[in-house]
Amino acid sequence: MEKTILLGMFVAIIGLIFLGTIILNLLAIVYILSTQDKTTIAMLVVNLAIADIIHAMGIIFFSSTLFTRSWIFGAFGCKFSLSIDVLCTVVIVYTVAALSIERYIDARSIFPAKYRTLIIFGLIVLIWALGLCLAYPFIFYTFLEDSTKNINISNKNSSITPIFSCESRLTERLLFIHEIILYVIAFIIPYSIIVLFSLKLLKFLRTWIKRKVQLTNSSIAKKRTRGVKLVLCIVLSFLICFTPFWTFKFYTRFIVDEKVVPRSLLQRILSYIHLLVVLLNHFEGILNPLFFIVLTERFCLAFSKHRQRQTRFFGTRSSVTIFSGGKKSTKLSLVSTATARNTEINGLLLLNNNRLEDNDQIPTVVP
Repeated sequence: MEKTILLGMFVAIIGLIFLGTIILNLLAIVYILSTQDKTTIAMLVVNLAIADIIHAMGIIFFSSTLFTRSWIFGAFGCKFSLSIDVLCTVVIVYTVAALSIERYIDARSIFPAKYRTLIIFGLIVLIWALGLCLAYPFIFYTFLEDSTKNINISNKNSSITPIFSCESRLTERLLFIHEIILYVIAFIIPYSIIVLFSLKLLKFLRTWIKRKVQLTNSSIAKKRTRGVKLVLCIVLSFLICFTPFWTFKFYTRFIVDEKVVPRSLLQRILSYIHLLVVLLNHFEGILNPLFFIVLTERFCLAFSKHRQRQTRFFGTRSSVTIFSGGKKSTKLSLVSTATARNTEINGLLLLNNNRLEDNDQIPTVVP
C-alpha cells in the first residue's frame, strides 16, 4: 500500500514536470522564432529546448514500467526510449557547455558575430551527431524479448501470460565498455568544459566590475552583479539536476557489489533514490526555459505588450492609458521602458562591451 502511494505521488509529480517542460520550452521556441532572433545564444536556447522536449518523452516510457511487469510499447518503443535518453542527455549537456563557451567568447569579443553564427551552427550539428553515435548500440542492438520462453511449464495445458522486456544483443563486456565511454564523453568532458569556462567568465566579470566601478556610479556594478548571479543560477541548476543522475549511475554500475544488491532493504533504498534522481534529471527541462527566456525582462516586456493588446481588443482600456493622457503617451512610455530594459538586458545577458552608459573602453583582462 505504501509503495503504491509513493509511486502514485511520483507519477503525479513527474506528470506535472512533463507538462511544464513541454509548455515552457514550446513557449520559449515560439517567442524566439516570433522575434526572429538569430543570435548565437538564441540558436543554442532553441536547440536546448528541442532536446528537453524530446527528453521529456522518456517520462511516458519510464512511468509505465513502474506499474506494468511487461513492456507495452513494442519493439520500436524499446529502441526509441533507450535511444532518446542517451541522445538527449548528450545534446543537453554539450549545449550547456556550448552556452558557457559562447558567453565567454562574446564577453571577450574573440570572433565577429557572423563567424560565431557559423561556428555555433556547426557545433550544434556535431553535438547531435555525437549523440547519435553514442546511442548507436541501443538503436541497432536492442530488441524486444519474451521473458517467459525460458520458464519451464510442467502442465502443457496451462498457459502463462507473456512478459516482454527490452534486451541487448551485445555481450556484457561490450556494454561495460560502452558505459565507460558514455561516462567519460557525456559527463567528465562536458562538465569540465562547463566549470572551466564558467569560472573564466566569472573571473572576467569580477575584474571588469572592479575597474568599471572606478569610472561610473555603483548602479552599473549592481546590474553586472545581477548578471553574474544569473550565470551562476544557470550553471548551478544544471549541475544540481544532472550530477546526482551520473553519480547514482556510476555507483550502481561500478561500485555497488552484486552480492549486496539482492538485499531487500538496500534494493528498496536504491529504488527510491532512483526515483528521486529521475525527478531531478527531468526537472532541468523546466529550469532551462525559465532561466534563459521567462525570467528575462525582454520576455516579460513582450508578454506585457501582448496582454495590453488583448485588453484593448476586448474593449478595456488599461490604467496606463488613462493616467498617461491617451494612446500617444502610452506608446511613448512603452518605448522608453523598452529602451531602458533592453539596455539592461544587453548588459546582463549579452555582455556587450560596446553598449555602456558612458562609452568607456573596457580594458582587456586575461583570466
